[in-house]
Amino acid sequence: AFLSGDEKLIAIFKSGEDIHTAVASQVFNVSTKEVTKDMRRQAKVINFGVMYGMGVLALRQNLGTSREDAQKFYNEYFEKFSGLARYLDRIKAETARAGYTETFFGRRRYFEGIKSPIPYIRAGAERMAINAPIQGTEADIIKLAMIQVEEYLRENLLLEKARLLLQVHDELVYEIREKEVKTIAPEIGSDHLRPPCNDP
Repeated sequence: AFLSGDEKLIAIFKSGEDIHTAVASQVFNVSTKEVTKDMRRQAKVINFGVMYGMGVLALRQNLGTSREDAQKFYNEYFEKFSGLARYLDRIKAETARAGYTETFFGRRRYFEGIKSPIPYIRAGAERMAINAPIQGTEADIIKLAMIQVEEYLRENLLLEKARLLLQVHDELVYEIREKEVKTIAPEIGSDHLRPPCNDP
């Protein structure tokens, strides 16, 4: 939402609404109370699919619907979230021009196939280019969180009492001495340890 600057998506997150229910409400033109489990499921498919550059054919497969229905849903989604649509088009165009994408924090990823004359290679590169700034920014944020938690543990002489075991996608798993859990765990999860971000 914040990478694209889409006002509707940002408003949904700021309001604390369930993103999939709110998107289903917009796309199906119903109130959030009228959103069914299946509507929410369909919205969830496209919400996550957008991050991977999902097209109509992949959407049809994932929804288990006709191509016509998938196209209608796809069109409605990007009509309602036009800021996101413009962002995705911009990413493809900028990547074709520059040959790379950047995360929010400036880390680059290059795409050799983005100018390929072979359509399926170019399309694959475009899908990866759409995904790279989103998941790359998520990866940057989790690494910044690791650094900030480590600094907190070091500054408070807690390195003997807590240690990072592993990262699972957007989660950090720590091993903490039982006596210290109630003190350390809330600090690790607190707002003042979150990485700085200039989103709206």
